[in-house]
Amino acid sequence: MSNAKTKKQKLTVILLCISILLMLLSSIGASLIQTDFGKVEVTEFKIPTNNGRWISGTLFKPKYASAESPVPLVVSCHGYLNNSKMQDINAIELSRRGVAVITYDAYFHGKSSSSNADIMTSTMTDGIGMVSVVDYAYDELDYIDKEHIGILGHSMGGMAVWTTLMYYQTQEINKVQAGMPMGFLMFSNDETFQMIDANVGIDYAKYDEGGYANAEGTGILTPSSPEVLAAINSIYPEEKKLTSAEIGKYYGSAADRTLRVVYNPSEIHPGMHFSSESVSYVVDFFSACFDLSPSIPSTNQVWFLKELFNLLGVIGIFLSILPITLLLLQIPVFSSLKSANEEANIISVKTAKKYKYWLSWFASWIISAVSFFPVSKLDAVFFPNQTAMTQASFFTQPSTNFIMLWAVFNGIVGLILFAIYLKQDVTPEERHAIYTQLKIGRTDFFLTLLLAITVFVLFYSFVFAGEYFFQTDFRFWVLGICTFTSDKLLVLLQYLPFYFIYYLSISMTENYVLCADPAKETRNVILSGLANMLGIFVINAAQYIKLFTTKTALWTDDRLYPMVVLPLIVLLFPAAVINRHLYKATGKIWLGAMINTLILVMIGVANTATLSFL
Repeated sequence: MSNAKTKKQKLTVILLCISILLMLLSSIGASLIQTDFGKVEVTEFKIPTNNGRWISGTLFKPKYASAESPVPLVVSCHGYLNNSKMQDINAIELSRRGVAVITYDAYFHGKSSSSNADIMTSTMTDGIGMVSVVDYAYDELDYIDKEHIGILGHSMGGMAVWTTLMYYQTQEINKVQAGMPMGFLMFSNDETFQMIDANVGIDYAKYDEGGYANAEGTGILTPSSPEVLAAINSIYPEEKKLTSAEIGKYYGSAADRTLRVVYNPSEIHPGMHFSSESVSYVVDFFSACFDLSPSIPSTNQVWFLKELFNLLGVIGIFLSILPITLLLLQIPVFSSLKSANEEANIISVKTAKKYKYWLSWFASWIISAVSFFPVSKLDAVFFPNQTAMTQASFFTQPSTNFIMLWAVFNGIVGLILFAIYLKQDVTPEERHAIYTQLKIGRTDFFLTLLLAITVFVLFYSFVFAGEYFFQTDFRFWVLGICTFTSDKLLVLLQYLPFYFIYYLSISMTENYVLCADPAKETRNVILSGLANMLGIFVINAAQYIKLFTTKTALWTDDRLYPMVVLPLIVLLFPAAVINRHLYKATGKIWLGAMINTLILVMIGVANTATLSFL
């Protein structure tokens, strides 16, 4: 073996060691923060509910809590297309101040089952699982102060807070003393408050993408906003009702269940998952409701340290993909896929003109941006039940469906443009060389697929290990790499062939068009990564520039579409790096495309709603 190859293998092993070290540091650090350095017990749980259903989630329990020293409890629910981990920051800050917290996966989300009703009916009748969790905690957890149970939720979870508060007002025992809906203002009206007997705090972002639906057509709340007055005046008789109410001011009495406050931070809807201001409001509100005087001020926060540790894990796990794959290529079963001379694999297209290169680069992301809404909204045609949020037997994930339509369209367009490129812009010799590389025999195809599956399994073994040993995953804000239940593998299999069209197409474009000049390797890989993600970036940039400048989003009724694909802005960049390096290692574009398809599609499948009957 040459010195160059030996050195490269050593660097590969070093890179893998660094990635594992980052993941280990991430898991340990995140665990220390969320357990408050051992003062809080963090436990994953699964409880049975009616009709053979179940709810999964995480319990944050102060260690000193016991039947003799019960503590307050807050049950927290995430938003639509999210999972329980999105509520970690609230759980961390409440639990370190002596409040037990349950963050759970709503029905149809994460590791919980479906409900026995559709998602909207479930949200309206049982808080999409919130009622079941409150009942379980009230009846089974002896260390909970039953007089001080609160509920918290964001977006869909905020809607669940409203409906759960209304549900318990009709019961013999009102088990919920306080509720805080975040990012859901629609139910703040006189009729709703007539059906609520609890303390209520509302947190709604000034730049919420859904603010257009409010009474004043914006997320900016004023002292005279109908939603604000409805909340505050609900505690006063008719002759004492206010004509203006101060934002952020407490009205009423927690002891009488009449405490009211409305917050309006300068944030966007998903920004509440990553906001010191909103976390401080959560702490202040429940401290007031539970008559707590925590020694830790609400502004003293540590959740962002966990986010930073989680980010190290995201970096580490993506860094691991290439060294894992390259080392696997060394073992006998996969060694036939590896090329002896990586540089010889690169086909340099000498006849391509400079303007053609830039035309291809701009086309890569402009087409993806322009096609995003017209193609994505065809989900209502191809998947009407899922788009209407009702259950289905196949293609059960609404967000994965519309992204898939966009991906398939762009993949097909990319393949067509690539065919035109081969016909017009390369010599016959170059064309023959490309065709030779594109061909793959049956044995090599299945061997390549087996290698990709092996990398996928090893990739997710790190994620499962992090959860098993430390109750952590790898995430940063809306980007999460988390564990999943076995049914998600069946969901994944349905989507893989369609997404593969897209990832194969971008692998072709990157390796034969955008990276055709080996003298500019680094620049071309960076530009390839940008070409992958700029379309999604431009869509979201347009959405938020319009929102921040006019107080109304560019896309209102369709606001979830750009919001859901925010993680792709990050994920599609390393996809180009993986494609390029594995092309050079194997002389084929197939391995990178397969690995990207398996891993990136699973990241999405594990993080969104699954509207199955399970």
